[in-house]
Amino acid sequence: MARTMTGRLVTAGVLAVVTACSLIGTASAAPAAEPLDGSPGSAAATADACPAGWSTETTVWFGPPRIDTGIPNPGRDDGCTLLDVVWKEEPFATHGEFVATVVRATREFRDLGLLAAKETNTIRAAAARSAVGGPKDDSVPNTCTDRVALTFDDGPSFYRDQTLAILREKQVTATFFDTGMRIDANPRLPAFERREGHLVLNHTYEHPNLNQVTVPRLQAEMRTTEEALDRAGVERPFVGMRPPFLAANAQVSAELARLGFTVIRGDIDAEDWLPDRPAEQLRADIADGIADGRRNIFLHDGPIDTVAGPELMKALPLIIDDIRAAGLCFGTFDSTGAIVADRYVSSGDPIPSVVNAVPYLPLKFGGGEPPEPYRIITPTPVASAETKDETTPKTTGETTGETTGAASATMTRVVRPVTATSAASDECPNGWSPEETIWFGPPRVDTGIANPEGSDGCTLLDRVWEREPFATHSAFVSAARTVADEFVADGLLSSRDRAGVVSAAARTHVGGPRDKSVPNSCDRRLAIQFDDGPSHYRTETLRILREKRVTGVFMDTGTRVKANPHFARFQLDEGHELLNHTYSHANLNQVLASEGPDGVRREIQDGEAAFAAVGAPISFKGIRPPFGAANVQVRQIIADMGYTDYMTRIGTDDWVPERTPQQISDAIVEQLYPGAIISLHDGPYDSPAGPGTNGGLALLIDAARERGYCFGTVDHHGGVVADRLIPTKQPIPVVKNPVPYAPLIFPGEPPEPYVILD
Repeated sequence: MARTMTGRLVTAGVLAVVTACSLIGTASAAPAAEPLDGSPGSAAATADACPAGWSTETTVWFGPPRIDTGIPNPGRDDGCTLLDVVWKEEPFATHGEFVATVVRATREFRDLGLLAAKETNTIRAAAARSAVGGPKDDSVPNTCTDRVALTFDDGPSFYRDQTLAILREKQVTATFFDTGMRIDANPRLPAFERREGHLVLNHTYEHPNLNQVTVPRLQAEMRTTEEALDRAGVERPFVGMRPPFLAANAQVSAELARLGFTVIRGDIDAEDWLPDRPAEQLRADIADGIADGRRNIFLHDGPIDTVAGPELMKALPLIIDDIRAAGLCFGTFDSTGAIVADRYVSSGDPIPSVVNAVPYLPLKFGGGEPPEPYRIITPTPVASAETKDETTPKTTGETTGETTGAASATMTRVVRPVTATSAASDECPNGWSPEETIWFGPPRVDTGIANPEGSDGCTLLDRVWEREPFATHSAFVSAARTVADEFVADGLLSSRDRAGVVSAAARTHVGGPRDKSVPNSCDRRLAIQFDDGPSHYRTETLRILREKRVTGVFMDTGTRVKANPHFARFQLDEGHELLNHTYSHANLNQVLASEGPDGVRREIQDGEAAFAAVGAPISFKGIRPPFGAANVQVRQIIADMGYTDYMTRIGTDDWVPERTPQQISDAIVEQLYPGAIISLHDGPYDSPAGPGTNGGLALLIDAARERGYCFGTVDHHGGVVADRLIPTKQPIPVVKNPVPYAPLIFPGEPPEPYVILD
């Protein structure tokens, strides 16, 4: 469940990193619910004393010149951060006045326990070193409660240096949604944009309509663009994107959410991509949108498939002046998709221009050509993701063909080296991981041999199990032998290992009268994750999973693992995954603010240690932060510890005691898509809920299978992979010791025995 920094419940859309799908199509923060306990002081949007203010995801910095302390920007309960409190006093008559303002603000936040003494001194020193308020401060004031985001899609193009020069002159921070193939062509431009303080995010590699591509193609488009940004040295404060043409249906939105992207649309479209739109019309259209209350301006930097551009360059300075004249100021975005405060501080570096030919798709309008140098790219067909060679987005920045621009009628095409496991060519999506060993069951017979993967993305286990159900045990052994022979012929399996595979298959009961397993091969695979346990309800959860032959992913808390350690040991023996949910179910954003990075690391390390101490170490370093609360700094700490965080998932509010089994099941079934991680709770840590989840679990599994889904588990990359549950004959354990709960947020009591922790 998602929460505010104060621990009160809010709607799931507030934390886009957790449930990015709920933010698809938004450009501002989702409204938060009122505190359930009726208490004042919530930082919910309805009570935010600093709307469109500085995000707590940023660090405390001042400028000009830009001096960054690296200290997270602390926020009060009323929604105001330290930077909000400082900058609302601008303009400053003198530098001394600015420094005095910072001193007062840091004293207040230190007294509230939101800053340490050392942090206070560092922030004050940074303020003193800046030129703010002094004779060298020529910055434009940028404090108001009504903020506009200026965004540019499709670049970087020939026009980008003009765009950047206008933004520098007008001191406006913008957000650039750049395409991977143009980033690779001229990487100096996005790298400069970030140094200049602009936000640079993903706009796919080759600009396809994502509603028209396959899921593997979508994944490849997003991945290759992130790689292009990395190669260009572009730092991103969060994983964000805008879909080309703003096209993202429910399935696309769900997949982008699974990949962890915050999706940011636009709500003022002046159709600047039309070559015949005069500057005056662009200016008037944007003014109309602002007057209507819209704030996310959707523009293009040399549209990727038209010759437009010059008229926007004429209109842009006037558009900025109009917005400021209306009493509005400018900002960028945070990881929730909300427009937040920012300030423009120039890097002072010379603005780069295009060096290499700018890639364009075939032009949609005649009567013109883009400026030189440019080249026309043959687009990858949107309906096909199986092509393995020249029609796949590139990652190297190289192209075939030598002539470019209008002088050449030759169409060049982008080339990318293809690996055996390229997502665009994977014929076995959500299949068996090549990091798995080859094993069969029931009973489980493990060869210890690595599961080889073919050039089509299918592994040996994929090829064996795609033939189920088997009419006889002999049919299964024959299938294993045939597939093993194919992998030997391809040089992916040795003759000795082939013998081990066939021998293991022969020693199982698969296909015989003692085989009670549920067929589990399909390309629409799901994983089910359970947070907060083990609780009183874990016994019934394990019984249902055993009956339905489904592997569970248990994100358990250290306090509860220690209270009833026999659950963790049984789950591991039964074949379920054990992952980390911190030691005490702490909101890691709050831990970071109060205890610093060491506190976050301690929560994670203590949770991991609890599993090891009871003889059931975690399956691998995977974690879902409690409440889905993990800002940019927390996620970096998690990554530095070698953990994969499972932030994206689909779920429902099963932690509310009144939710019925049918409501819980129906809400999830409506959201299903291949590769989804379903999030449920096992006796939520601070709620008496539980029966509804267990009642809905069997309904959910049956409904998903009726719709052609099958079940697997998660791997350490964060993806859903194939698995088979082979139950043991051990009795399912029950609670012996009191189950730890945090103070309950709903009336009612959990089953005995339990204990409420401070």
